[in-house]
Amino acid sequence: MSICPRAITGIVVILAACLSAAATVIAAEPTFAEQVAAVRAGTASRIRVADRALTEEEWEEIAGLEALSHLDLQEGVADDAKAVLLSRLPRLERLVLRESPLGDDGFKHLAACHTLRDVNIPQARCTLVGLAALAELPRLKNLRLGSPALCPEGKGGAELGMTLLQFPALRSLHLIDIAVGDAGLEGIARYDGLWNLYLDGAGISDEAWERYFALHPEVHVHVDQAHHDRDPNRHE
Repeated sequence: MSICPRAITGIVVILAACLSAAATVIAAEPTFAEQVAAVRAGTASRIRVADRALTEEEWEEIAGLEALSHLDLQEGVADDAKAVLLSRLPRLERLVLRESPLGDDGFKHLAACHTLRDVNIPQARCTLVGLAALAELPRLKNLRLGSPALCPEGKGGAELGMTLLQFPALRSLHLIDIAVGDAGLEGIARYDGLWNLYLDGAGISDEAWERYFALHPEVHVHVDQAHHDRDPNRHE
């Protein structure tokens, strides 16, 4: 079977157009400087950098953006000193800091951002002291956190659960590779406000989960990135 040369030409033209459009989309991705300018001009309130860490000069620029509400840094790197800069942002609502080893001091500084609603710091280094500091955030609804220092060697799960009772508005909790254990889940179960609970590497027995669901049959639960069998939303 032969293919018409005109058909081949048409396919080539279409592919070229698609590649050109894709290149245009990639080229249209705003730079950090463009995003900063937009926030300063009042035409935007968000900054997202996905492909690199910020320079020291860029961090200083962020500290002066009073209108910034969303900051998403996929490559980090924020430490406790950078949290001081973030504490100066009066309207910050959503914060994503990947590859950022914030410790207790950093979390204490973040507690000054009373407008924070969503916090996602999956590679932190805080202890329960830092976690407790976040309980000072009156609007915090969504917390995604990873830190081996929260429950070192599987110890401290009960204290972690009790610390969460101090949070006034938490609705979604995601703990990453934190060995809260059965005692930790028992403590979490005392918190009545959760809608979503995600636990990865938590080391919890089936019996402990049965006790949790007896108390909270309505909570949406993921364990190690999958719906729990008792999750009411597992078929969605």
